[in-house]
Amino acid sequence: MKNINIISILLLIFSVFTGCEYDKNDIYIVDIQKPVEKRITFNLADLPSGTTIYIYQKTNLMYDLNLPEGDILKRKLTLGGRELLSTDGYIVLDPKDYNSRTVEKLTLDVEVNSGSESIAGKLGLENYIGTFEYEIVFIPDAVLGLQNIAHHKNKDDYFELTWSKPQLEQYTVEKYRITYYHDRTEYIEEILNPDQTVFVDTRAVFGYLHYRIETFFKESYRQPWVDNYTTSIEFPKYSVKFEYTGINSGRISWPKNEYKSKYAFARGYYGDIIYEGTNNYFEIEDLADFSTKHGVGIFPISYAGEWVELYVLPMSANTVNRNMPIHYDELHSQSLITRSSDYENYIAFIDTTKDILFIKNQDELWSYNSNTLEAIDNRYLPNTMTTNWNVHGFCSEKSSTIFIPNYDCIDLISYDLKNHEKIQFESTEALNYQYAYLGTNDIVFIYSKESPKLYAYDLNSRKLISSLSLDNMWGNVVVSRDGKYVCLYNDIRALVYKFSDNVFSLLYTEEFPSYGLGSYDSKSICFNEKISNQLIVTYSPGTYSNEMYTVDIENNSKSEKKRYSYRCSDPYTGNIVATYGATCTVFDTTLTKERLSLKNSETDYLINNLFLKSGWGNQKNLYYLDITNYLKK
Repeated sequence: MKNINIISILLLIFSVFTGCEYDKNDIYIVDIQKPVEKRITFNLADLPSGTTIYIYQKTNLMYDLNLPEGDILKRKLTLGGRELLSTDGYIVLDPKDYNSRTVEKLTLDVEVNSGSESIAGKLGLENYIGTFEYEIVFIPDAVLGLQNIAHHKNKDDYFELTWSKPQLEQYTVEKYRITYYHDRTEYIEEILNPDQTVFVDTRAVFGYLHYRIETFFKESYRQPWVDNYTTSIEFPKYSVKFEYTGINSGRISWPKNEYKSKYAFARGYYGDIIYEGTNNYFEIEDLADFSTKHGVGIFPISYAGEWVELYVLPMSANTVNRNMPIHYDELHSQSLITRSSDYENYIAFIDTTKDILFIKNQDELWSYNSNTLEAIDNRYLPNTMTTNWNVHGFCSEKSSTIFIPNYDCIDLISYDLKNHEKIQFESTEALNYQYAYLGTNDIVFIYSKESPKLYAYDLNSRKLISSLSLDNMWGNVVVSRDGKYVCLYNDIRALVYKFSDNVFSLLYTEEFPSYGLGSYDSKSICFNEKISNQLIVTYSPGTYSNEMYTVDIENNSKSEKKRYSYRCSDPYTGNIVATYGATCTVFDTTLTKERLSLKNSETDYLINNLFLKSGWGNQKNLYYLDITNYLKK
């Protein structure tokens, strides 16, 4: 159609010239100024026409279209033959419009009237025409972020962060920017070498770590990548350890940190710094002095849960900053049993003939070799087992049976912890099973709840073999380990009976003076675990300080009184443990020789030279301390 119009115009011109008269000698010339040469320019993200452009994410391609003066006859932008609606100044391309890798042609066609007065200009033969083409590659499934971000310890034992350099077309790394925090302080560092994909943080030694990595690209249309990397360097809970190096010395240690660092150790919340250095331990030469200065015990050192603070510091740190990450922990003595939850009610009972130590806590039972502390067994008790608060337990050395008194019955458990039986004895009145005692002769002694009367039953036959009316003698009952002696006592008197040939015979009587001090005027009587005819008496003689002495009930002789309170005695050695204030002392069986004294210490049991003590900290521990090598001869 365009060619036809041009021919018609030429014919019309020819007819005009042939139809008019003119002087052949006159020449009519009109000079038409040649238009200045102009071009259409199109700058698309500084990429020349014909370039292949990779689109990995929604991208705004900025462009600059320069047109010469004149009427715009045509401006058409197409993608894959489809016309695009473009916003002035940029083109929006999104790979999510495609399901897979797709190649499309982006074309811009432009035509502008030159505005020339020449015939060609009038005919539109001098119009400005521009065509620009690009190959667009859409990649909808590209991973846009740093890959393989990880940390490790470098050859110098410092924290090192690494990643892989981006390998996408038209992603040319310009630099990296790392933003991170330590001790509530922000640090920003830039890596200007695009080939460096390693960042070393000498401050990163402990606690929660967060790194923001920004990757900048030389391509102006590429948005920076922002990657976040977090990790944590921690010690496991209960990893601060205490061990005795002597009866009055010890060592506190913790795991060696993975990264080059130093440490600061403090007691309590923001307590005084006790140790600073590069070693992951420190020695305590004098536990008593350490205990006095820092308010901790000797044994069990963490009774009631002794909180400590451990600071892990970078080598560059000159002082301890309380904003630094802190590992909170408890300071522990060695522990036989550790429970992280539930209440603790540890009771211990032992078979000295087989060297088996049993420990019960509610519905769980452990057994150990009492010489080596090697664990033999551990299991939950049967569902039929009574799980109330128990006062004590015994071992039947004859039948290899565990004997545990409860409120309304007695639980019998085999040594292999597999068999369980509940028993009650026939009686005309209610029995106080909770305070039943078992001797190694398998005689069970039970106090009546209704009348002051003591019953003796044979454990194996379950038959009543004897009883004793106490003539209004209400009080407490204790039995020697071998079951040969029974003591009934209150704040007024003590009666000791010998049980032989199924008969109770009164052997010893002691009257106690009354000081009129109510609850402070109290008595406590126990039999020596090893020496069955030795009675250990503690009472308050009118003061808040108790007095303690022993009684040989066969010979009716007393030891010298000492201002102590009886705690326990060893079923292996007969040594007696007594306390005075916060001092725990071990005496021989005669109370005449002091064999060991520990300040700021407590114990519940002494078994085969082992201190055993339960603690109410955040862990329900049963602590132990072997005092064998520290006892005076």
